[in-house]
Amino acid sequence: MNAPRAQEITEHTAPNGTVELATRPATFPGHPEIYSNKDSEKEKELAQIDFYNGKTKDGLDVVLVPKTYSTSPGLNVHTDNLPAGMSRLDYAAAHTGKAHSSNVKVIAKYKQTIPTHFTYSPSILGYYHLSRFLDAGQVEPAIVRTMDIASHKPLADLGKQKAVGSNNRTQWTQLRALDDAHTNPTLYTKDGKQLYGVLQANPTGEQSYPHLSDLGGAAAFAASSEFAKVTNPSSLKLNYKDANGTLDKAAVQQIVQIRDLSDMVLMDFIMSQADRFSGNMHSERVYLWIQNGVVKSETKKSDPAKADEQLKQIPTDAVLVNRMIMKDNDAGLVSGNSAKTHHLLEKISHMDSKTYSRLFDLQRELQKQEVAQWFEEELLFTAADFNTMKNNVDQAVGILNSRKDKGLFFDANVSAALGGA
Repeated sequence: MNAPRAQEITEHTAPNGTVELATRPATFPGHPEIYSNKDSEKEKELAQIDFYNGKTKDGLDVVLVPKTYSTSPGLNVHTDNLPAGMSRLDYAAAHTGKAHSSNVKVIAKYKQTIPTHFTYSPSILGYYHLSRFLDAGQVEPAIVRTMDIASHKPLADLGKQKAVGSNNRTQWTQLRALDDAHTNPTLYTKDGKQLYGVLQANPTGEQSYPHLSDLGGAAAFAASSEFAKVTNPSSLKLNYKDANGTLDKAAVQQIVQIRDLSDMVLMDFIMSQADRFSGNMHSERVYLWIQNGVVKSETKKSDPAKADEQLKQIPTDAVLVNRMIMKDNDAGLVSGNSAKTHHLLEKISHMDSKTYSRLFDLQRELQKQEVAQWFEEELLFTAADFNTMKNNVDQAVGILNSRKDKGLFFDANVSAALGGA
């Protein structure tokens, strides 16, 4: 994974013969090492998804289903056994809701820009690569994907028809009208034949983040007991192990949460996120343990049978904690910056030392012309988008550096705290 990867394009053919493109962006200039083998594998899997006749390695059918809940429109990529004689559109009509049977998996989501709403493709891509550079946040891999407009229209019609709530219906209605015009350069190719957006892997086993997902707005988050632990002016003095050296679940959960929340605030500050605190906070259950002086982690399986089998392989002294997943990252760079408006970054008192160090590395990288070019050519950023992000990084460095040794503690590094390497 230390070799830089150039842009890779996979072609797919729509029913009317239109050639669609699945594009894996090149790696961050000079830093191919920030991506894992798992990242590469997931990107390849995304690139291979056939929207019309696709099947998984297990023989399940791939079906596009309009997302008719929440606000922004998009397409969920389902995998299921398509009943004999049932068309993919008929299947989609019966599965637009949020709830679905246990044998249905949503393996990915396809979203495009909505010009008048907080939905912006470059933001989704930006978060993925930012998370890898900072080694912070849990953001799933994402690639650029085009889609034939003639194939998208019936799904947009279905989205309008099945939309739950006026906001979702309004956005599907606007997107359907944009399909008819197919001229807006922020979501249609130059020839007007295809829509383009981002195809992102969907995490398995995700759930709402306990309590935080129920909060309404940044002010409520800032006043929460969870954020109060991040802003506590005293250094962390938690007993992570009992007298026998066994990890204490409550203490481990606390430092994991503090690290996750401080990382989230920093990333949202950098990306000018406008819509984090309206239910867009998620988590997954993760086992943590120490093995030969190294902190190990493994995400709990969502399938009950697999989870039982997994538990047999997990050390008995492992603790199960909630770890944040940063998804629904499409409202960056377009309208407002909740973290900045509510001065959340200035209030942080605990941060992972590694995140702080990587922030300075990022600031230096953003000075390079080839990096600015990469953001615009590979991640769909405009020059204005890049400058916004770059200026936010400069401001973040100034805010945090001014508080170094003045109430900002670099004590939220989980591995170091738990005694790992």
